[in-house]
Amino acid sequence: MDESQQLTAESPEFVEHLITADGFPIRYLEAGGGQPLVMLHGAGGLELTLAHHLLATRFRVIALEFPGFGAEINERTKNAREMAVTIAAAVEGIGVDGYALLGTSMGGVVASWQAVQFPDRVSALVLEAPAAFRSEIDMGTLTPEQIMIAFHAHPERKEIKPPDLERQARVWPLVERLVGPAFDEELAEALKQLWVPTLVMHGTRDGVVGTRSGSVFKGLVARCVFTLLYDAAHDLAGDRPEAYTELVSDFVERQERFHIPRTSSVINR
Repeated sequence: MDESQQLTAESPEFVEHLITADGFPIRYLEAGGGQPLVMLHGAGGLELTLAHHLLATRFRVIALEFPGFGAEINERTKNAREMAVTIAAAVEGIGVDGYALLGTSMGGVVASWQAVQFPDRVSALVLEAPAAFRSEIDMGTLTPEQIMIAFHAHPERKEIKPPDLERQARVWPLVERLVGPAFDEELAEALKQLWVPTLVMHGTRDGVVGTRSGSVFKGLVARCVFTLLYDAAHDLAGDRPEAYTELVSDFVERQERFHIPRTSSVINR
């Protein structure tokens, strides 16, 4: 079933905006109201999913596109730390002072640096299959079928578009700079000082970055919770959007108390 067919009448419509920050034109999509939730995408770029729409029924969702993932080429940003400064400036320019921050895969590396550098602005940090402290998995050795399984436990639950090879070639140098080393010692040292409540979530079937980083984050960040989402691969939001939404929402609203059930949920079903 196409995701658009699953959206309820209560799902707010996302509106596209453009803001200039740190010298970059930055596109972002926004919907919903209430507590701001800033979302940073992975290497595939900014793409709305069912999870975005579900989260927008609870939060003011602001999904930003990293400069360099649109039509322009970004050769200026050297690493995730610099990108975090740019994104923080964009959020400030939008007029948001305090917010929960969610980063997916590559975006999880940027989000980590953003929370480290601007801890007073980030009320909660959620990292979805973060590429920081990742397992060394050589995707170049996998067949297309194996790559599909590594990313998606349930490809039937979302529309999967064929890769845009021209776009991939254009953005890949930036992706490599943002992802950084498999184990970033500088980030590890910085995270030891982080006091922002942090949730790291991995799918039990993630074949892209593995689940190693959850344990590493747990050992580095004082207020960190590490959770595995069952029956999900690297694309947690696509594989289990309802469970993903419940998990993210509960943590953003209640932080470390989220693991104490307040109602029955779909997280582990």
